[in-house]
Parts: sequence; C-alpha cells; structure tokens
Amino acid sequence: MLKKFLTAALVAGLFITNFSVSEAKDVDNEKKAPVKVVQTAGRENLGNFAPHFAHYNDDILFGEVWSRNDVLSLHDRSLITVSALIGAGVLDSSFKHHLEFAKKNGVTKEEMVEVITQLGFYAGWPKAWAAFRLAKEVYGE
Repeated sequence: MLKKFLTAALVAGLFITNFSVSEAKDVDNEKKAPVKVVQTAGRENLGNFAPHFAHYNDDILFGEVWSRNDVLSLHDRSLITVSALIGAGVLDSSFKHHLEFAKKNGVTKEEMVEVITQLGFYAGWPKAWAAFRLAKEVYGE
C-alpha cells in the first residue's frame, strides 16, 4: 500500500511541476553532482539517549539516502516525503520541519498547496486541513 502511495505521490509531483514523463527522462539523462546533506538533529536531540538511532538518522537517512540527490532531486524528495507524512498522518513538528526543508529545496507555495489539495482526496480531508495549517505557518499567507 505504501509503495502504491509513494508511486502516486511521485507521479503527482511530476504533473505538479509541469513535467511530462518524457521530459523527466531527459532530465534524468543529465549527470548531476550529488549535494551532501548534513543533519545533526539526531545527535543533538537523542545522541546520549539513543545513539544508534541518532546515527541512523544523521548518517544513513540524511547522509546517504537524502544525499543521493543526483538520482532524485532534493525538490522531488521533499515532495515525496511531505506526501508520505501526510498520508501517514504525521502532522506534528517533524512535518513542519519537512515543510521548511521542502521550501528550502525549492518547493513553491503553489506546488505545496497543490500537493496537499491532491492528497486531501487520497489521504483524507482532515489530514489536508492539518497540513494546510502548518504549511501556512511555513509559507505565509
């Protein structure tokens, strides 16, 4: 089920960003250099309490997975992450952090509004309302 949801989120992201499938293939053929993503929240918040989890968060999730942005851009990774969090109902401070990260990664207010609207139909209207509340804080009116 999650695989179907993530696939749908990626396809929605391609349409939202005005890419066709053939255009996306053209972009993929361009060799991009990966940008190292550095995250320290795990160690700062859980380093002494859960050091292994902090390591997985900072070094594996962000240091390796998010740093594979030569394969999938940070912009697209942010759209997928936000979509997955909304679908899972994770609409707390970690969701707000990912909204801020998405904005930093070039996801526009218009794109975010469209993603949340689309997900309202698939993930649930109350989840979309909650996501919009936090998106307004991050993107402004």
